[in-house]
Amino acid sequence: MTYAWKPHPGPQTEFLRRGEFEVLFGGAAGPGKSECALMDATRYVGNKNYRGLVLRRTFPQLEELLDRAHKYYPLVDPKADWAATEKRWHFPSGAIIKFGHMQHEDDKYNYQGQEYHRAYVDEVTQFTPTQYLYIFSRIRTTDPDIRCAVRCTSNPGGVGHQFVKDRFGIGNIGPRTTIYEEIDDGKGGKIRISRCFIPATLEDNPSLANDREYLARLGQLPEIERMRLRFGIWDAFEGQAFSELNRAIHGVSDFEIPIEWEKFRAFDWGYAKPFSVGWYAMDFDGKLWRFAEWYGAKKDESRNSWDCGLKMTATEIARGIKEQERDLRMGKVHPGPADPAIWSRRPQKDGTLGISVSDEMAQEGVLWIKADNDRILGRQQVHHRLKVDEEGKPELYVFLSCAHWWRSLPEIREYDKNPEDVETKSEDHGYDETRYACMFKPVRPRVAIIPDIGSFQHERRKLIAARQHATRYGTSLSTAYNRTR
Repeated sequence: MTYAWKPHPGPQTEFLRRGEFEVLFGGAAGPGKSECALMDATRYVGNKNYRGLVLRRTFPQLEELLDRAHKYYPLVDPKADWAATEKRWHFPSGAIIKFGHMQHEDDKYNYQGQEYHRAYVDEVTQFTPTQYLYIFSRIRTTDPDIRCAVRCTSNPGGVGHQFVKDRFGIGNIGPRTTIYEEIDDGKGGKIRISRCFIPATLEDNPSLANDREYLARLGQLPEIERMRLRFGIWDAFEGQAFSELNRAIHGVSDFEIPIEWEKFRAFDWGYAKPFSVGWYAMDFDGKLWRFAEWYGAKKDESRNSWDCGLKMTATEIARGIKEQERDLRMGKVHPGPADPAIWSRRPQKDGTLGISVSDEMAQEGVLWIKADNDRILGRQQVHHRLKVDEEGKPELYVFLSCAHWWRSLPEIREYDKNPEDVETKSEDHGYDETRYACMFKPVRPRVAIIPDIGSFQHERRKLIAARQHATRYGTSLSTAYNRTR
């Protein structure tokens, strides 16, 4: 049998077989993502009711997909007809596949009132979250023979990078894991929708994997782009403050901290903004292990952001800290560094100054040490901790269960007006708490001990004289050495 197109074994085939409502096929450049989605769009072209939608953010980007469709769709059905003014492929059965774009935010309303069974969003991170979610309102069916779905492809990067990364759990859960989300059905009930992420790299596409020139071009890209496009790394972006952070190196599975290790906590205060408590242990080699966290935040669904505090009082937080330490059986936890702001006395309604957050927490038995808040040196200490030695080992490890830390730290950006600092408008609460901990237990530079040449020569002369004395008088070398001045 002759096929118009056939998927390669591996991610391409898996992408076509997955049954979740949403599937993201993404990562590196070159595994044939766009072509795979384009061909999946023809799945139901034998059904007269079928309506498919293929999207790119801009029309120039869409033209690339149109060229590929003109190559393959006539092979799927020689009688398929392209209507240029409507940007639609018409198939003999009556099925239609429409091609469109959303260059501007309000372009999403161009699809209002239209019904599609399946949508294919190519390079989904180029779309805004609101554009992407609007597409869902267009997906519906009354034909039981057509299964509705949304299929996406993308490389890392773009305006929707963080939204897509969070939505598909990239970096937080294993790839190919089905994520279920409950949403309102509009009738007072709930329904579950499912999604998953299928990663792929150039090596998954035999058609390109042996193209040495293409490999060489990818290798010549700037570091951030190379990490994204060659290896499909989602934690790399331009302006990233800690590009050396690597889950495979700095992340560790949870284990029971040895009782002999020193344990302490660090704290970044927040009320309307999140607070962050991190628990650390220091091993006998001076390495830090962040083994637990309490992140005081709630998610703002409208902005897809966690940068919203719980508005808990200092007393409530202190009691929560004690409860966490008791429930996790941490044993003895030493007072550690905290945001210096908690030592400021708070203004009262009558104009007087009340007690500080620090004093209020101390009344609950939670004590702190004022953190060194030098932002520049603090960032350098975090870099020192993340840097690996000759054996590829860092000075800071973080348990993979510290989900908010792993979610927020890779997204910290450099401050454009002072590249030695980080952007304070970002969700930096976990970072600040880690910075306090690293300044509290700084990495000391290794100082090479240079021998005193004069002393060395003096000792050498003593040893020669001692040997001569021992030979002449028959005494031991140690006795002769002690008698030699």
